[in-house]
Amino acid sequence: MTNAREKTLKAVNKCLEEKALMQIDAKEEDSGFIKMLSQSLFRHWVELESILKQYIKKPLPPKEQTTKTILLLGAAELRFMQTPAYAAINEWVELCKKHGGKFQSGMVNAVLRKVAEHKTKSLKPAPFFPENFLKILKQDYTPEQIKKMEAAAQKGEPPLNITTKQSPELWAEKLGGKPIANNSIAVFSKGAITGLEGYQEGAWWVQDFAATLAVSTLGDIKTKRILDLCAAPGGKTAQLISAGAKVTALDSSAPRLETLKKNLERLHLNTEGIVCADAVSFLQNYEGEKYDHILLDAPCSATGIFRRHPEIMQHKSLSDIKKQAEIQRSILQECGKALKTGGYLVYCICSLAKAEGKSQVRHFLEKDNNFQLISLQEADIKHQGPASLQEAITPEGYVSTLSYMLSEYGGLDSFFIAKLQKVKER
Repeated sequence: MTNAREKTLKAVNKCLEEKALMQIDAKEEDSGFIKMLSQSLFRHWVELESILKQYIKKPLPPKEQTTKTILLLGAAELRFMQTPAYAAINEWVELCKKHGGKFQSGMVNAVLRKVAEHKTKSLKPAPFFPENFLKILKQDYTPEQIKKMEAAAQKGEPPLNITTKQSPELWAEKLGGKPIANNSIAVFSKGAITGLEGYQEGAWWVQDFAATLAVSTLGDIKTKRILDLCAAPGGKTAQLISAGAKVTALDSSAPRLETLKKNLERLHLNTEGIVCADAVSFLQNYEGEKYDHILLDAPCSATGIFRRHPEIMQHKSLSDIKKQAEIQRSILQECGKALKTGGYLVYCICSLAKAEGKSQVRHFLEKDNNFQLISLQEADIKHQGPASLQEAITPEGYVSTLSYMLSEYGGLDSFFIAKLQKVKER
């Protein structure tokens, strides 16, 4: 298991250094262990730090980041996994000798032994959200809402959500899942996604239920020409094509577009075109036939996916919100050039911050009077299935999902969606 712990250490350090999502190869033999340990670390980071502080006299300097990560991972394994303490401690000490040094390994040994003893003690309640992430939440949400988000995140890894091409009830039965609404299913069984029935033949794809609702707002799109901006990895692209639309998928990342292509090949779905380009440049220079609709899943802080990716809580701060809001604004203001009069622009983000959602749309409408807001109702996003989505509809007619909604289905990501109509040309 040493190799699995070393892989986890390297992946976590890379995630922290690059402020990126954890990269875990599902084909790896140890991927289950790596995922469980890393998620335990990021989900309970504040608690683990508070435990370690009791046994470390001085904060470790920045150059000792690897030693700190070893301590946090070791503490996470001791506290949240069933590994015998002596085995876990010995393995982490050996890894510290390899990556940290002899002096640090002695300290790691002593501290983790204390943590193992600590496991049987009652803990003082520790904050759940890291300070910077909590500042983001406090800007827009009440203490009660934040408490609900915390409770939802502490339940651990949420169920897998998949979108089926058809027959969601049938696939729910086959996979031991639970139909949510439309073509979405919550699958509670664990195991490799690629090994689940229907994956290889392309009967479904992985997509959080909240992310599916943006396409639902467009209604009947058979034969409609749709520009899918910032499309990769392609969940919404697959939805659009499955609903009969003629789709051009655009993204600025060539590697992510390769993932989109592979996903569509597995699903036996074809686009009208795939474009690797910066969205702003593409729109500014667009001279082709205008699209019936545009779907903009804008670059954002990704704070809305923190329950599936708890590492997000370590990375994000208010400065990230501001930076992403500027990028979103630059794309939004160019969309009208490629959209037909009467066509819809659906703007969506997987962010909790209203500066990226509600405030962004309000600013856009104030600056561009060629668009108007279309107020959405539950019937616009739910076409069949048992789940009630009324709670996700705001008084203004936006869709705003939060992690604690639909708890009977395992919750969902936080997503913001606005539907805008172009009513005249500039």
